[in-house]
Amino acid sequence: MTSTATLRSLEVEAQAIREESARWLQAANTRDADAIAMFYAKDGAFLVPNVPLARGRDAVRTVWAQLLAAPNLELVWTPGSVNVALSADMAYEIGSYQLAMDGPAGRIEDVGKYIVVWRRGARGWQVAADMFNSSRPAG
Repeated sequence: MTSTATLRSLEVEAQAIREESARWLQAANTRDADAIAMFYAKDGAFLVPNVPLARGRDAVRTVWAQLLAAPNLELVWTPGSVNVALSADMAYEIGSYQLAMDGPAGRIEDVGKYIVVWRRGARGWQVAADMFNSSRPAG
């Protein structure tokens, strides 16, 4: 059985992750790929649809820089749930996103869902893996 104190502690950690996620979104809104890369663990992974796996901060920074360079980019994500392991060293966040940008054939708008695996390290919570996909029909 999990104690009330432990549950409270896990809720505090979940709130810390939500706050970290909000700071990460702020960095995305200022188009700062360097700041975004620092949210990831050294060996963190970014799994973007139709793009090879980006592992490590340099690769993650490169993929984010490409995304952030999209004309008239609008990106918002909203955590739905944050679940912290009893050991409080791993957690996962599941949420939804809205993404829009100008493409060669006009405005592209997408909505979807994401999962972020967080790992607690010496520098606090960092992204171990980040993956998203569209909720729109293919085609």
